[in-house]
Amino acid sequence: MGAAMKSKHLLILITILFFAGYSADLFANFAETYGCSAEGMARGNAMTATVSDWSSVFYNVAGLGRTQGLTGQTAGTGGEMTLKLRKTEGEPEKKEIYPSQFAISVLYTFPKLNLSIKRFGTTAGGDFYPIKTEAAKMNPYGFTVIGGALDINTIVKMPKFISSFRLGIGMGMNADLSLVKVNDLDPRTHNFMRYGREIQNSAIMIGGGMGFMNDAFGGGIGVNVAFAGKGKMYMEAQLSADPQVPLGQSTMDLTIAPGAIAGIYFSPGKLAPVIDGLDIGASYRQETQMKIDPFNAAAGILGGVINMNLMTAIQDYYSPHSVTGGIAYTRWGLTISADVNWDMWSKSTIGKVMKNHYIGVPKFVDTLSYRGGIKYDIAPWPILSIMLGYSYVPSYIDKSAGTKLGIRVGPVDTKIQTGMYNFMDNDKHIASIGFKFTVPKAWRLGGQFVAVLSYQFQYLAPRSVAKNGLSWTDGVQDDLLETYMLNPSYSYGGMNHSMFVEVGMRL
Repeated sequence: MGAAMKSKHLLILITILFFAGYSADLFANFAETYGCSAEGMARGNAMTATVSDWSSVFYNVAGLGRTQGLTGQTAGTGGEMTLKLRKTEGEPEKKEIYPSQFAISVLYTFPKLNLSIKRFGTTAGGDFYPIKTEAAKMNPYGFTVIGGALDINTIVKMPKFISSFRLGIGMGMNADLSLVKVNDLDPRTHNFMRYGREIQNSAIMIGGGMGFMNDAFGGGIGVNVAFAGKGKMYMEAQLSADPQVPLGQSTMDLTIAPGAIAGIYFSPGKLAPVIDGLDIGASYRQETQMKIDPFNAAAGILGGVINMNLMTAIQDYYSPHSVTGGIAYTRWGLTISADVNWDMWSKSTIGKVMKNHYIGVPKFVDTLSYRGGIKYDIAPWPILSIMLGYSYVPSYIDKSAGTKLGIRVGPVDTKIQTGMYNFMDNDKHIASIGFKFTVPKAWRLGGQFVAVLSYQFQYLAPRSVAKNGLSWTDGVQDDLLETYMLNPSYSYGGMNHSMFVEVGMRL
């Protein structure tokens, strides 16, 4: 076997082992991109001050300590129920609370993204040929979400000063029942960071909340579950281009690496009736990331000719520290809410492999998002609520990220290039509408049946990146035209259409 053929086979083996332990940093999840619940999405995700269902584990875990609003009324013996506690003249009023809950929902999104770019590679003879860039071509995808809340008072009676105490859980997975979809992407790849495979991983949030003084105020804590660990593998292989099943062994140890979630709420109208209907809330989610480090690989070529030790790591699915404050006011069946959310993207880090081979990878920037929502109860039985929402979510990619200088230290050469990296994220204007049906306890129903249908439209404000083609390989300037044609200027944007359907019971 010639030296050239051996080198080719060795390069193939190194590539296989390298990508077995390397993956790109992927950012955000479905809840951060679209919303955690159908009602939350419909109300512009402005839920921090008022949330009281299972989705509290995402929006504000303290909401698990608020149950006094989850009520119904039976007037006399007629059996008519309504969430608004209206007193029927001449008849006694009975109040029931439905604190426990389970729900299942499906979120489906239809991306219509666009990337305007014309790339060309160069043949050995100097001819140009087109190269397709598939970043904007995404098929519809979705998520299945299961949530629940359990009233602890049904198990252990709480002291009187604790008006509410519930545990809650929210779990989301890809609609095709896959748990995680990992991409192995070069940071030079044109890539939408918040859409498609980049966010298709499972999310698990668990928490508990308590309310005090008839739910005048409350707090909660919980965890956002992530995973961390270490692993290694060893293979014995032959230098051959033919398919083979190498002899080998591998180990991986995974442990839970939870991120803390916490929140508080205050309903001052419970203490001062003159401001009845005013609610204030704040929540915090700690950063999380799936990190397997080290995940080392080793290979021995039969005959003892070559031995390789590859130091790699897996670092995926980063979610930032997030702080949210919200305020809401409810009167005459109308609730108006507003949130401000601060995501600390600047604290993110890159993985070991990227850190060792790429210099100048753009740092992300902190963002302030603004959300607003309206909910109005327009029918008494079954209760029908209409919801509207709007939010503005700025990009965490700095506008200079696509033009700054980058350095790639490769196994063969070192390349210095302006505009080396092509992360893509847009400022987003998001509008939504939804309908919520609450069927009071009647007939054989054990509690209230709740169904929510919502639609969200995301407009990605267009962005453009101007490249100049400057590039150097091992200190020698590359052909300006060839370099520019391979990595040209481009613009990107588009829209997303999403539907969220949720059904459940309050018990």
